[in-house]
Amino acid sequence: MITIIESNGEDENGSAKYEVKVKRDDEKLAGFYAGPLWECPEDATLERDLGYAYNAVTFFKIGYEAGQKGEPVEYIEKEMED
Repeated sequence: MITIIESNGEDENGSAKYEVKVKRDDEKLAGFYAGPLWECPEDATLERDLGYAYNAVTFFKIGYEAGQKGEPVEYIEKEMED
């Protein structure tokens, strides 16, 4: 079974943070974390601050393969813990 855990919350300064974990049984398949861009957010690039964007293809592939196999998927949404 695939489990997708989506967590969101705020840091101590009130800025948003977000995390996704994709697991099969208890093995992590993919995931990413996005937090505030404190230093020069106008200069953020995929290589430096937004590298998690490259995980999109991995997420699509996992979902496609799970669909082909008829594998069950559980989706959990929760508040992020500090």
